[in-house]
Amino acid sequence: MGRFLPSLSRRGFMGSVGVGSLALGVGAGMARRAGAAEPAGMIDVSVVTTPDIGVEVLPDAYYLTNVRLETGFVEEEKPWLDEPVITHTDTELKTLRIADGKIAEILDNAAPIPPEAAAYDAQGQVMLPTFRDMHIHLDKTFYGGPWEATLPTEHGRADRVAQEREMLLKLLPMAEERTAAMIRLMHSQGTTVCRSHCNVDPVSKLGNLEHLKNSFARFQDTLQSAIIIFPQHGLLASDSVGLMREALESGGVSFVGGVDPSSFDNAMEESVDTTVQLAVDYNVGIDIHVHEPRETAIPAFNRIMDHMEENPQLQGNVTFSHAYGLAELSPEELADIAARMKALGVDFAGGVPIGKGQMPLRELHEAGINVMSGTDSVIDWWDSFGNCDILQKASEIARMQYRSTEFEISRTLGYATGFVTPLNDAGEQVWPKAGDEASFNLLPASCSAEAVARLPVRNAVFHKGKLAYGNLPKAG
Repeated sequence: MGRFLPSLSRRGFMGSVGVGSLALGVGAGMARRAGAAEPAGMIDVSVVTTPDIGVEVLPDAYYLTNVRLETGFVEEEKPWLDEPVITHTDTELKTLRIADGKIAEILDNAAPIPPEAAAYDAQGQVMLPTFRDMHIHLDKTFYGGPWEATLPTEHGRADRVAQEREMLLKLLPMAEERTAAMIRLMHSQGTTVCRSHCNVDPVSKLGNLEHLKNSFARFQDTLQSAIIIFPQHGLLASDSVGLMREALESGGVSFVGGVDPSSFDNAMEESVDTTVQLAVDYNVGIDIHVHEPRETAIPAFNRIMDHMEENPQLQGNVTFSHAYGLAELSPEELADIAARMKALGVDFAGGVPIGKGQMPLRELHEAGINVMSGTDSVIDWWDSFGNCDILQKASEIARMQYRSTEFEISRTLGYATGFVTPLNDAGEQVWPKAGDEASFNLLPASCSAEAVARLPVRNAVFHKGKLAYGNLPKAG
């Protein structure tokens, strides 16, 4: 089986650079003693790549023993509280039979396993649904190469776009390998479902899109993916409408993107109308970035929803991303626009921004909006940070908008899983069931709440029955 260093699991493979740096200081300039073992080769920290470590190819059918499944909440009375309170989550160890990418059976843990069957030991780890990164830019990153931090700007986004124009052609030859490195990092964090934005612009043209498609094809067995073509330099501002049509005609695109129709394209109505026309002409969805304040953001959202009422094929297939203007609304104003979003099936996607007005993620979710989490830019010229860890995003949401109780923390797992959770709000077991897709994570935690609060390593990551990351011992 493929072996992984435990110290590298929690944050992907990035820790290897630090280890190598320490080795450089210890060994420099020291003469090797006679008979001493040959020293290990130095790590070249100017060319840092993530290792392409293989995992065991599992058979089409096998058993997993000692899988910890959540079965219900435990309520207790406390003398200082007026009502009983949920204090723990009950679990049971089970054996699962996996076949043809699905959970074929959930058996008693003592159930006999046919002697000829392949069987692996989950070692009592909790089983959680696979994680979903629904807003990420996998086509452009420094990750997988030498470290570079973001540069300061004097003219805001204009400087970032100017830098991007310089960087895109430089990175294009290595874009596919950088994307593959990020996908491996995503897998190490438990993610096997993603939606990625992809630049379509006058500099890279369709180059990034071609590389992203190739990368997704390489990981088609362990990653469910969708592509959003994204006019990063402005749909109208960079005259990218023709390129967007070329990208749509090339196939394999699920969504048309857009960005700040008022502050970037300086023509809200034309920008929105053109984006909608592209989606209607090619029968795809819309995912639009809007970072603008409420004064321009809300009119843009309402214009898109006006189009949705006229074009029913868009209903249930539009996402408002970032949408920082929603944080500026009063509770009554937010309730009004959320009701319209729900009626038309508009999704919300965000990256839990730090340092901006706190986004009303819980309010949107509880209003019936499909709230999706993403890691957005990962270590690129827009942002030096990012580790592809959607569970960490759920943990951040829990700390900002929920109480630190067993019940409320457990509910925030849904922000990482598309709101597939082992227990529903009533404490009834709703996942997994026989027949469900075998896409899940095994983590050394006792329950969902502990996993969100403590962010344990993801020791084994499965996608449709296939091992995407990690390893498991054979059952004895």
